[in-house]
Amino acid sequence: MDSSLIQATTVNLDALLSLVLFAVFFRPSLRKNFPWMFRYLSVRAITGVIVVFLLSGPEIASPTTYDKIHFVVYWASYLVTAVLLFLSCLDVYKQAMAPLPGLVRMGTTIFRWAALASILVTATTFTSVTVGPDMLVGIGIQLMRCVGTAELCLLAFLLLSMKAIGLSPRSRPFGLALGMGTMAAADCVQSIVATMHVTINPTLDAAFEWVSILALGLWTVYVALPEQVRKPVTLPVNSAIYKWDQIASALGHKGTQVALEPAPSFFLVDVEKVVERAFVRTLKGKESES
Repeated sequence: MDSSLIQATTVNLDALLSLVLFAVFFRPSLRKNFPWMFRYLSVRAITGVIVVFLLSGPEIASPTTYDKIHFVVYWASYLVTAVLLFLSCLDVYKQAMAPLPGLVRMGTTIFRWAALASILVTATTFTSVTVGPDMLVGIGIQLMRCVGTAELCLLAFLLLSMKAIGLSPRSRPFGLALGMGTMAAADCVQSIVATMHVTINPTLDAAFEWVSILALGLWTVYVALPEQVRKPVTLPVNSAIYKWDQIASALGHKGTQVALEPAPSFFLVDVEKVVERAFVRTLKGKESES
């Protein structure tokens, strides 16, 4: 099949699925539970329509102008969607951990610190790229790599804790995380290939696009189907996850304060024992002399 036809097919299918998801996410329940993901899909849908117009629409400017517009639109949306995807992970995490509000609060704090770390890591790319289009590409690739790592960690966390937090493979948060993980895996591989300065041929580029379309398809299925009723989470009182939830709930809240005696140092305890033994021996010596 001609490479141009493959590219046109993937671009059109990507834009179509993005528009469908954007329309489905107009439901009040989805916009309320996943506000950042709704914003991500809106940017992706708008970008998809613009790209389709640039590739298939009427030529009202020179090809060079079209190429410049495509570059700016693609990489600008790449940066914006990277940030929105990271915040979408927070939406999914909150919905997945809803029965455990303490861990939701702790996880939100961790996500904020992870966002700051990602910004700092991305800022290091300014020292390794030149000013110009390459800077935009370098920052976008590094930022998406950080976001992809967060998405894969979220998917791994949900896979390991599904039973404990009452999720199932049919749960919507799990399905959205699965799509994110699928897309993140392709983005990470693509960023590694770009960092190695390997020329991406049309076949490999189409493979990355199809993985992205697969992720969009997973999201479409999980949000289109009725959400499975979530079973109540029951945890033993002595379970680790319950204790962590209680600890996380207590962090930052001031309750009744109790004064704690400072524990004596090991050195002072040892000195006290030595003095006590010497005192006992002295008393025994005086008793024997008398």
